[in-house]
Amino acid sequence: MSNKNKAPTKRVEYRGENIRVSRTGGVAARKNISKKGYGATINTNQGIRFHKRLFRGARIGLQNGNFQFIGRFSNGPFNFNVSKSGVSTSIKNKRGTYNIFKPNYSSFKLGGIQIRGKNAKTLQLIYLFCILALNTMKFFWYIFINILWFSFLIIKWIVDFFVGFYKGFKNNPKEIKVDSQ
Repeated sequence: MSNKNKAPTKRVEYRGENIRVSRTGGVAARKNISKKGYGATINTNQGIRFHKRLFRGARIGLQNGNFQFIGRFSNGPFNFNVSKSGVSTSIKNKRGTYNIFKPNYSSFKLGGIQIRGKNAKTLQLIYLFCILALNTMKFFWYIFINILWFSFLIIKWIVDFFVGFYKGFKNNPKEIKVDSQ
């Protein structure tokens, strides 16, 4: 049976403090020990990892003889990931994340079901374009309302100015004489 004919799979897992049980990964137990920026993690599925914290969001490590460098930084809706294999940037929204450099690593969640990969990329793009269109309409609506309000204020000021000028001239009937010598 080919992969095209299979129904999409759903994520089923349990995560505890030191144990994780999932449909695809099986059972994995782990223990993390860390002191003063140094740490070790023992995992039944992935082996032993020793790591050192460099600064907030970045660490280097050694797992099963392989060097690791992992850096995760976030600023607003943007997330930046740095590793020895490259750099990745993603945009987070309430439906998941869209990975800019690696779009097939995107995720989309709706109704408690998380979708990853190409389908998530497509759904995220549709969602982002809908949000962009909605926010663009809102922006132009606010601009229109502000222009309308400032126009009203300018017209009101001009009318008030001339009404006041007229009332002031009407209440003070002194004629202005100009001496022509």
